Amino acid sequence: MDGKRADEDAGLQMNRARRLLTIVFAAALVCGLGAAWARAEERPLARVVLMPELIPGVLRQLVPMTVDLAAGRIGARPSKLKIAGLVYCGGDGHGGAWALGAVYPNGAAPRPPNGGDSGSNVFSAADCQAPLPTLAQRLAHSDGAPDWVEVIKAHVTWTPWVLRFAVADAAGASGSGTPAPSLKELGQFKTFPTSNLRILPPPGQENRFDAAIGFLESSIVVAIFPAGRVSNPEPYLKGDPVLDAEIADAPARANAVADAQYGFINALLRLYASSFEIPLQLQGMTQPLMARNLSVSGGDNTMTVAGQIELANVRYNATVHCEGDDLAIRQVTLAVPAVNCDTNDVVARFQCQGQQAAMAGTSGALAAALTNAYQGQRFHYSTVDHPLRFTLGEAEFAAKFEALRSSSRGTTVNEDGNVTIERIDGAAASTR
Repeated sequence: MDGKRADEDAGLQMNRARRLLTIVFAAALVCGLGAAWARAEERPLARVVLMPELIPGVLRQLVPMTVDLAAGRIGARPSKLKIAGLVYCGGDGHGGAWALGAVYPNGAAPRPPNGGDSGSNVFSAADCQAPLPTLAQRLAHSDGAPDWVEVIKAHVTWTPWVLRFAVADAAGASGSGTPAPSLKELGQFKTFPTSNLRILPPPGQENRFDAAIGFLESSIVVAIFPAGRVSNPEPYLKGDPVLDAEIADAPARANAVADAQYGFINALLRLYASSFEIPLQLQGMTQPLMARNLSVSGGDNTMTVAGQIELANVRYNATVHCEGDDLAIRQVTLAVPAVNCDTNDVVARFQCQGQQAAMAGTSGALAAALTNAYQGQRFHYSTVDHPLRFTLGEAEFAAKFEALRSSSRGTTVNEDGNVTIERIDGAAASTR
């Protein structure tokens, strides 16, 4: 049992080591290292597509949402309203989207059942087709309803670099006879800036990015650019054949599709994984390998990870070759860095040359052992151990990405997987 447990622990440690390479795909969820990453109007550093299965959960994390209204918008005095339910109703066919929101008096939103989030059990996707007065009556006469409730049909749009919510239609109802305010003519009620964002955890927290958002018929695209570098991101949000192919090829159980430029990945590797240990248990060797100075490159259905590894004070130049539509590891190669053995001391020259020959033989044996250990494993990028924390509007969120399948097209790596986004309690409390 101890041997089996040791093998399992070693496997977990190897997975953690690989995950040190993976912060890039969570970074794509929302949005410097700077101008070297991209030039104006070039492709985004990274993108993520929120598939229909993921969108409801993401919207639930945006509520409760406080709306501050200036005097004169719905009454003579300034007022606050609380949006405590939100459901996505799909794209509008013109780059925007529709959503339903449940609006309550500030501080009077009903407490969700069983301690769930405020958006739970308020709306479902089927409600997008229901008349607003019917929905308002249902909520107004539900358990724990406040004096009034208003259901709004919101039009969600994004233009560089602001996400906007505006009321397109509304209907109110009351279970107590207290009239609901009229929100039908309210217009725009909430905005979220998406430029100059800080989205990376330390030590990259000072880097800034711009996030572009596109609404497709049933999915949402978020593209990340270096801050201030791109003025027209629209070609990368819809009608992009690369993006269309990635969405079409995604596994059925994936709720998100992400891609990133190799240059962006390498910048993040330099920032977050300049060196780390890889546990090694091969033929009795238990000391770890130290990996340094990693970089990735690739093309269609191929990717190469290059860098240096150190074992027993010997440093090798290493490459890991991955191939196929899921980037399985095919071969590990090691080479001894060249050493100049030219010297007038004949004995020293022969010693140097002998050491080089011995190290070359050792590198071949170690490379074969590593190939045997890792061959066939998928080179996936996950951020389960390194959640991204970011602020959007009044709230702070944490995002994780668990990869299911990898692929490479040209200068881009693509990952299909499952994303989870959670609203952090401390930030959520401040919005109530």
